[in-house]
Amino acid sequence: MGVLIKINSMLDNISSTEKKVGEYILENPDKIKDLNTYELANITKTSQATVVRFAKRLGFKGFPAFKLALSQDLGNRKAESHVNIMHEEIKPDDSFEIIGRKISNENITAISDTYEVTDFTELEKAVVMLSKARKIMLAGIGFSGIVAKDFYYKLLELGKHAMIEVDTHMQLSCLSTMGEDDVLFVISHSGKTMEMYNVVKVAKSKGITVIAMTSIAPNPIRDLADIRLNTVEMNSNFRSTALSPRISQLTVIDMLYVKMMLENKNMQDYIFDAIELVQGFKIK
Repeated sequence: MGVLIKINSMLDNISSTEKKVGEYILENPDKIKDLNTYELANITKTSQATVVRFAKRLGFKGFPAFKLALSQDLGNRKAESHVNIMHEEIKPDDSFEIIGRKISNENITAISDTYEVTDFTELEKAVVMLSKARKIMLAGIGFSGIVAKDFYYKLLELGKHAMIEVDTHMQLSCLSTMGEDDVLFVISHSGKTMEMYNVVKVAKSKGITVIAMTSIAPNPIRDLADIRLNTVEMNSNFRSTALSPRISQLTVIDMLYVKMMLENKNMQDYIFDAIELVQGFKIK
Protein backbone atom coordinates (compact mmCIF):
# COMPACT_ATOMS: atom_id res chain seq x y z
CA MET A 1 0.00 0.00 0.00
CA GLY A 2 1.33 3.47 -0.91
CA VAL A 3 2.58 5.22 2.23
CA LEU A 4 1.93 8.73 0.92
CA ILE A 5 -1.59 7.78 -0.15
CA LYS A 6 -2.37 6.39 3.29
CA ILE A 7 -1.01 9.50 5.02
CA ASN A 8 -3.09 11.76 2.80
CA SER A 9 -6.24 9.74 3.48
CA MET A 10 -5.73 9.78 7.25
CA LEU A 11 -4.96 13.48 7.78
CA ASP A 12 -8.50 14.38 8.84
CA ASN A 13 -8.70 11.49 11.30
CA ILE A 14 -5.60 12.04 13.44
CA SER A 15 -4.60 14.49 16.18
CA SER A 16 -3.43 18.01 15.32
CA THR A 17 0.15 17.21 16.36
CA GLU A 18 0.26 14.03 14.27
CA LYS A 19 -1.23 16.01 11.39
CA LYS A 20 1.78 18.36 11.49
CA VAL A 21 4.06 15.36 11.03
CA GLY A 22 1.93 13.98 8.21
CA GLU A 23 1.73 17.28 6.35
CA TYR A 24 5.50 17.77 6.55
CA ILE A 25 6.12 14.27 5.18
CA LEU A 26 3.69 14.83 2.29
CA GLU A 27 5.41 18.10 1.39
CA ASN A 28 8.98 16.80 1.87
CA PRO A 29 8.92 13.02 1.29
CA ASP A 30 12.47 12.90 -0.09
CA LYS A 31 13.92 14.45 3.11
CA ILE A 32 12.57 11.89 5.57
CA LYS A 33 15.19 9.23 4.88
CA ASP A 34 17.88 11.51 6.37
CA LEU A 35 15.94 12.38 9.55
CA ASN A 36 15.59 10.61 12.89
CA THR A 37 12.66 10.98 15.27
CA TYR A 38 14.33 13.83 17.17
CA GLU A 39 15.06 15.83 14.03
CA LEU A 40 11.57 15.34 12.55
CA ALA A 41 9.97 16.25 15.87
CA ASN A 42 12.09 19.41 16.04
CA ILE A 43 11.19 20.45 12.48
CA THR A 44 7.45 19.88 13.00
CA LYS A 45 7.48 21.37 16.51
CA THR A 46 6.06 18.16 17.97
CA SER A 47 7.70 15.41 20.03
CA GLN A 48 9.55 12.17 19.38
CA ALA A 49 6.63 10.31 20.93
CA THR A 50 4.30 11.95 18.40
CA VAL A 51 6.51 10.88 15.49
CA VAL A 52 6.65 7.28 16.72
CA ARG A 53 2.90 7.26 17.40
CA PHE A 54 2.28 8.57 13.87
CA ALA A 55 4.36 5.74 12.36
CA LYS A 56 2.52 3.14 14.42
CA ARG A 57 -0.86 4.61 13.46
CA LEU A 58 0.07 3.88 9.85
CA GLY A 59 0.63 0.25 10.79
CA PHE A 60 4.42 0.19 11.23
CA LYS A 61 6.33 -1.16 14.24
CA GLY A 62 8.28 2.07 14.51
CA PHE A 63 9.85 4.99 12.66
CA PRO A 64 12.68 2.97 11.01
CA ALA A 65 10.14 0.59 9.43
CA PHE A 66 8.10 3.57 8.28
CA LYS A 67 11.14 5.20 6.65
CA LEU A 68 11.98 1.99 4.81
CA ALA A 69 8.44 1.66 3.45
CA LEU A 70 8.42 5.33 2.44
CA SER A 71 11.71 4.92 0.57
CA GLN A 72 10.26 1.95 -1.31
CA ASP A 73 7.14 3.95 -2.09
CA LEU A 74 9.20 6.84 -3.46
CA GLY A 75 11.16 4.41 -5.57
CA ASN A 76 7.93 3.29 -7.27
CA ARG A 77 6.57 6.71 -8.13
CA LYS A 78 7.54 10.22 -9.08
CA ALA A 79 6.84 11.43 -5.57
CA GLU A 80 7.27 15.15 -6.04
CA SER A 81 4.86 15.54 -8.96
CA HIS A 82 2.39 13.14 -7.32
CA VAL A 83 2.24 15.15 -4.11
CA ASN A 84 1.95 18.42 -6.03
CA ILE A 85 -1.08 17.06 -7.85
CA MET A 86 -2.62 15.98 -4.53
CA HIS A 87 -2.46 19.58 -3.30
CA GLU A 88 -3.34 21.29 -6.57
CA GLU A 89 -6.46 23.18 -5.50
CA ILE A 90 -9.07 24.63 -7.82
CA LYS A 91 -9.15 28.40 -7.49
CA PRO A 92 -12.11 30.72 -8.24
CA ASP A 93 -10.07 32.60 -10.86
CA ASP A 94 -8.87 29.47 -12.70
CA SER A 95 -9.68 29.37 -16.40
CA PHE A 96 -11.98 26.63 -17.71
CA GLU A 97 -8.95 24.90 -19.26
CA ILE A 98 -7.03 24.92 -15.96
CA ILE A 99 -10.08 23.62 -14.06
CA GLY A 100 -10.36 20.83 -16.61
CA ARG A 101 -6.70 19.91 -16.22
CA LYS A 102 -6.86 19.90 -12.42
CA ILE A 103 -10.01 17.76 -12.33
CA SER A 104 -8.53 15.35 -14.88
CA ASN A 105 -5.33 15.08 -12.83
CA GLU A 106 -7.30 14.47 -9.65
CA ASN A 107 -9.44 11.76 -11.25
CA ILE A 108 -6.42 10.02 -12.79
CA THR A 109 -4.60 10.14 -9.46
CA ALA A 110 -7.67 8.85 -7.61
CA ILE A 111 -7.86 5.80 -9.89
CA SER A 112 -4.13 5.09 -9.56
CA ASP A 113 -4.20 5.54 -5.78
CA THR A 114 -7.25 3.29 -5.47
CA TYR A 115 -5.28 0.48 -7.08
CA GLU A 116 -2.38 1.14 -4.69
CA VAL A 117 -4.55 0.84 -1.56
CA THR A 118 -6.66 -2.09 -2.78
CA ASP A 119 -6.46 -5.17 -0.58
CA PHE A 120 -7.11 -7.86 -3.20
CA THR A 121 -7.61 -10.53 -0.53
CA GLU A 122 -10.53 -8.54 0.86
CA LEU A 123 -11.77 -7.85 -2.67
CA GLU A 124 -11.77 -11.59 -3.43
CA LYS A 125 -13.73 -12.25 -0.24
CA ALA A 126 -16.29 -9.67 -1.35
CA VAL A 127 -16.65 -11.33 -4.76
CA VAL A 128 -17.26 -14.72 -3.13
CA MET A 129 -19.88 -13.38 -0.72
CA LEU A 130 -21.67 -11.29 -3.34
CA SER A 131 -21.73 -14.16 -5.84
CA LYS A 132 -23.36 -16.61 -3.43
CA ALA A 133 -25.61 -14.15 -1.55
CA ARG A 134 -29.35 -14.78 -1.63
CA LYS A 135 -30.10 -11.07 -1.32
CA ILE A 136 -27.83 -8.03 -1.56
CA MET A 137 -28.87 -4.72 -0.07
CA LEU A 138 -27.00 -1.60 -1.18
CA ALA A 139 -26.89 1.37 1.19
CA GLY A 140 -25.38 4.83 0.86
CA ILE A 141 -26.30 8.46 1.42
CA GLY A 142 -25.63 11.48 -0.81
CA PHE A 143 -22.92 10.92 -3.42
CA SER A 144 -22.27 7.47 -1.94
CA GLY A 145 -25.91 6.65 -2.65
CA ILE A 146 -25.36 7.48 -6.32
CA VAL A 147 -22.45 5.03 -6.43
CA ALA A 148 -24.59 2.44 -4.64
CA LYS A 149 -27.24 2.80 -7.35
CA ASP A 150 -24.60 2.24 -10.03
CA PHE A 151 -23.63 -1.04 -8.35
CA TYR A 152 -27.31 -1.93 -7.94
CA TYR A 153 -27.82 -1.79 -11.72
CA LYS A 154 -24.66 -3.81 -12.32
CA LEU A 155 -25.80 -6.51 -9.90
CA LEU A 156 -29.17 -6.70 -11.66
CA GLU A 157 -27.32 -7.23 -14.94
CA LEU A 158 -25.52 -10.15 -13.29
CA GLY A 159 -28.82 -11.71 -12.29
CA LYS A 160 -28.48 -11.00 -8.57
CA HIS A 161 -31.37 -10.21 -6.24
CA ALA A 162 -30.29 -6.67 -5.31
CA MET A 163 -32.14 -3.97 -3.39
CA ILE A 164 -31.40 -0.31 -2.76
CA GLU A 165 -33.08 2.15 -0.41
CA VAL A 166 -32.02 5.67 0.56
CA ASP A 167 -34.57 6.08 3.36
CA THR A 168 -33.26 4.76 6.67
CA HIS A 169 -36.62 3.38 7.78
CA MET A 170 -36.99 1.46 4.52
CA GLN A 171 -33.43 0.18 4.87
CA LEU A 172 -34.29 -1.23 8.28
CA SER A 173 -37.49 -2.75 6.88
CA CYS A 174 -35.48 -4.49 4.15
CA LEU A 175 -33.04 -5.82 6.74
CA SER A 176 -35.96 -7.47 8.57
CA THR A 177 -36.38 -9.83 5.59
CA MET A 178 -32.67 -10.71 5.42
CA GLY A 179 -30.50 -13.23 7.23
CA GLU A 180 -27.19 -15.08 7.31
CA ASP A 181 -27.29 -15.92 3.59
CA ASP A 182 -27.51 -12.25 2.63
CA VAL A 183 -25.15 -9.30 2.27
CA LEU A 184 -25.35 -5.64 3.23
CA PHE A 185 -23.04 -3.59 1.01
CA VAL A 186 -22.63 -0.16 2.58
CA ILE A 187 -20.80 2.78 1.00
CA SER A 188 -19.66 5.65 3.23
CA HIS A 189 -16.40 7.40 2.43
CA SER A 190 -15.95 8.86 5.91
CA GLY A 191 -17.28 5.74 7.60
CA LYS A 192 -18.89 8.03 10.15
CA THR A 193 -22.39 8.55 8.73
CA MET A 194 -24.71 7.92 11.67
CA GLU A 195 -27.57 6.52 9.57
CA MET A 196 -25.27 4.01 7.87
CA TYR A 197 -23.63 3.10 11.16
CA ASN A 198 -27.01 2.23 12.70
CA VAL A 199 -27.99 0.15 9.66
CA VAL A 200 -24.70 -1.76 9.91
CA LYS A 201 -25.27 -2.46 13.62
CA VAL A 202 -28.72 -3.90 12.90
CA ALA A 203 -27.34 -6.03 10.06
CA LYS A 204 -24.61 -7.41 12.33
CA SER A 205 -27.17 -8.30 15.00
CA LYS A 206 -29.03 -10.40 12.41
CA GLY A 207 -25.93 -12.25 11.23
CA ILE A 208 -25.93 -10.53 7.84
CA THR A 209 -22.49 -10.27 6.22
CA VAL A 210 -21.45 -6.60 6.02
CA ILE A 211 -19.18 -5.38 3.23
CA ALA A 212 -18.10 -1.78 3.83
CA MET A 213 -16.50 0.49 1.26
CA THR A 214 -14.89 3.35 3.18
CA SER A 215 -11.75 5.44 3.41
CA ILE A 216 -8.68 3.51 4.55
CA ALA A 217 -8.56 5.72 7.66
CA PRO A 218 -9.90 4.07 10.85
CA ASN A 219 -13.64 4.67 11.21
CA PRO A 220 -16.66 3.16 13.06
CA ILE A 221 -18.32 1.52 10.04
CA ARG A 222 -15.07 -0.03 8.88
CA ASP A 223 -14.48 -1.44 12.37
CA LEU A 224 -17.84 -3.26 12.33
CA ALA A 225 -17.60 -4.66 8.79
CA ASP A 226 -16.79 -8.28 7.96
CA ILE A 227 -15.11 -7.28 4.70
CA ARG A 228 -13.40 -3.90 4.22
CA LEU A 229 -12.85 -2.28 0.82
CA ASN A 230 -10.56 0.75 0.61
CA THR A 231 -11.15 4.05 -1.17
CA VAL A 232 -9.12 7.25 -1.30
CA GLU A 233 -9.76 10.98 -1.30
CA MET A 234 -7.55 13.85 -2.33
CA ASN A 235 -7.59 16.96 -0.15
CA SER A 236 -9.80 19.47 -1.95
CA ASN A 237 -11.16 22.93 -1.28
CA PHE A 238 -14.29 21.95 -3.23
CA ARG A 239 -15.54 19.15 -0.94
CA SER A 240 -19.13 19.48 -2.14
CA THR A 241 -18.17 18.08 -5.52
CA ALA A 242 -16.95 14.84 -3.89
CA LEU A 243 -14.77 14.28 -6.93
CA SER A 244 -12.08 11.77 -6.02
CA PRO A 245 -14.10 9.64 -3.52
CA ARG A 246 -16.73 9.00 -6.18
CA ILE A 247 -14.12 8.09 -8.80
CA SER A 248 -12.36 5.85 -6.29
CA GLN A 249 -15.60 4.13 -5.28
CA LEU A 250 -16.66 3.53 -8.89
CA THR A 251 -13.24 2.02 -9.62
CA VAL A 252 -13.70 -0.55 -6.85
CA ILE A 253 -17.26 -1.26 -8.03
CA ASP A 254 -15.99 -1.97 -11.53
CA MET A 255 -13.35 -4.35 -10.16
CA LEU A 256 -16.03 -6.31 -8.31
CA TYR A 257 -18.41 -6.32 -11.28
CA VAL A 258 -15.86 -7.59 -13.80
CA LYS A 259 -14.43 -10.23 -11.45
CA MET A 260 -17.91 -11.56 -10.60
CA MET A 261 -18.80 -11.78 -14.28
CA LEU A 262 -15.58 -13.52 -15.29
CA GLU A 263 -15.96 -16.18 -12.60
CA ASN A 264 -19.55 -17.11 -13.46
CA LYS A 265 -20.65 -18.34 -16.90
CA ASN A 266 -24.32 -17.64 -16.17
CA MET A 267 -23.51 -14.04 -15.32
CA GLN A 268 -21.61 -13.68 -18.59
CA ASP A 269 -24.65 -15.01 -20.46
CA TYR A 270 -26.91 -12.50 -18.69
CA ILE A 271 -24.65 -9.65 -19.81
CA PHE A 272 -24.50 -10.82 -23.42
CA ASP A 273 -28.29 -11.28 -23.53
CA ALA A 274 -28.78 -7.78 -22.14
CA ILE A 275 -26.43 -6.32 -24.76
CA GLU A 276 -28.36 -8.04 -27.56
CA LEU A 277 -31.69 -6.82 -26.21
CA VAL A 278 -30.47 -3.23 -25.97
CA GLN A 279 -28.98 -3.37 -29.47
CA GLY A 280 -32.42 -4.25 -30.81
CA PHE A 281 -33.78 -0.90 -29.62
CA LYS A 282 -31.05 1.27 -31.16
CA ILE A 283 -31.62 3.32 -34.31
CA LYS A 284 -29.95 1.71 -37.30
